[in-house]
Amino acid sequence: MGWSLGSFLGNQNMLKSFLSSLRPAKIAIDENSVVNRKTGLDVAKLKTLVEYFPIGKKLRYFPEFQRDIVFDTLIVAYSVNDHFVYSRDAIETDGNGYPAFFLIGEDAVKLSVSKVKQLHLLVPDTSDMEKTLDYHRRAIIGRSRQFIKGNAITLIANAGARGISTVDTLVAKQVTLKDGPYANNKMVLLDPELGTLSVTDQRKQPRARTRVPVDLYLKKAAPACSCLLADFSDSSIRLRVRDSGDTLPTMEINDKVILVINLGESAKTYSIKGAVLRQSAESCVIQLQALYKDHAFAPFNLMDSFELKTGLLNYGS
Repeated sequence: MGWSLGSFLGNQNMLKSFLSSLRPAKIAIDENSVVNRKTGLDVAKLKTLVEYFPIGKKLRYFPEFQRDIVFDTLIVAYSVNDHFVYSRDAIETDGNGYPAFFLIGEDAVKLSVSKVKQLHLLVPDTSDMEKTLDYHRRAIIGRSRQFIKGNAITLIANAGARGISTVDTLVAKQVTLKDGPYANNKMVLLDPELGTLSVTDQRKQPRARTRVPVDLYLKKAAPACSCLLADFSDSSIRLRVRDSGDTLPTMEINDKVILVINLGESAKTYSIKGAVLRQSAESCVIQLQALYKDHAFAPFNLMDSFELKTGLLNYGS
């Protein structure tokens, strides 16, 4: 049986309609949740990164998931498609606060977030800080080996009243910049794994109530401020004034303080380094950062936390 041109075209149209019916329907997606297929760059997660790990923010980090080894660092720039962005003002947001453009180069050329193929964080090479570690902890990470390509670096930032934010990164490479504000300095490019971004709300952590006296030192030469430890969680404590009508001295968010807690004649005295998370006239919340032991401040390990918590819970008994 022969085929006419009309019947052939008609069958072609039927075939196209049939094949089209087999294709999945397009699904409406929130524009801010779209992931860049080439880089996995989720705009919503990028917003969180920019908010809690902005350029210029002082951070802490621990290498290779060794939580007992904590150093200070600073994000000095973002590297976007191999262009360095040194200022927070070079990140433009849309009406909902989501990053929309990076301003690249001296001419501040707009680069849409949708066209970002590579995003790195630039931090100083802090290998020299390994000298502050004891022999055991130096041996764990190896001499000048924390920034070997592919190593994990977990960044920790103070998220203000919300608590603590963390993100895992991988070392992309070590570089010595040839120009720019950090020329001739050894730096490290970190590849952030945005899927690991988390913010721990310390207000939701279980807290135990106490009435333990604490001496709060704001400066080395200044006298202690007498407080009461009102309650505590695994990573922070709340202090309040000891006597009604008293007020705490003025403190700023992130101010460094020293706490001295004496749990009694037969118990241990704890000296703790911390940072102010929030403050009112009668109370403040302090993030616990390091415990004085073996003649130096060192990050809390699990047993330190358990020992301190047990002592506080049994104070006066």
